[in-house]
Amino acid sequence: MDNSFKQEFEKQLSISKTLYQEIMDIIDIKNMSMEEFYTNTELNRTILSDIKKNKSRPQLRTVISICVGLQLEPMRALDFIKSAGYNLSSTLYIDCVYADIITHYSEFGISACNDRLKELGIEKKYYLGSQPRKRI
Repeated sequence: MDNSFKQEFEKQLSISKTLYQEIMDIIDIKNMSMEEFYTNTELNRTILSDIKKNKSRPQLRTVISICVGLQLEPMRALDFIKSAGYNLSSTLYIDCVYADIITHYSEFGISACNDRLKELGIEKKYYLGSQPRKRI
């Protein structure tokens, strides 16, 4: 019985995709160029490179930026968010705002979504896309 469990577990692992693979699959399905991906998500190339290298889990705002940039349907976006290791909570204001964005605003792009975040009083550190680094 133990061998059967181990075999099933290893089979499941082989089916699992990395977050980077998922992103690339969606880009391919949507017939999108990499330039379009970067333009639509407003993310810099370093972020996708870090995701590819699996350096660390991307920030939730990065994951939401990808959902918006790829114009994922709300249910697909929620699945993608889960695959990135997050769950949106109905008790956290920022999570509810992000859920509102992927449900009602993602078709309008990152800039419009950031306008919505501003409207709802969200701090800039939660805005979508790449945030410029502060200069010292």
